[in-house]
Amino acid sequence: MYARVITFSGTDSSKREPALEMIRGTVIPMLQTYDGFQGYISLIDEDNSRSKAIILWASKDAADAAEETLAERRKGMVAQVGISIESVDLYEAPVVELEGAKV
Repeated sequence: MYARVITFSGTDSSKREPALEMIRGTVIPMLQTYDGFQGYISLIDEDNSRSKAIILWASKDAADAAEETLAERRKGMVAQVGISIESVDLYEAPVVELEGAKV
């Protein structure tokens, strides 16, 4: 499994709900249309106005193929919410255990 880790800045409390609505209503349904999509985790540190998204992929090939179109879409979505992308990295995820992790 692979994880695309995206770091954002500018995620203060006024942007929390609009960002979560976009994640739930647009981002996750869009990601579900990509082959190899395995899951999404959102992390927020409001005290430091930063957040991360972790997108899980079945393989490196699936992550790379998705990134070809997701990179541009991501820029447009963060602009709508008013946050900035700090970094986008791909990691191998040799251990992933999410049993019962639905929130």
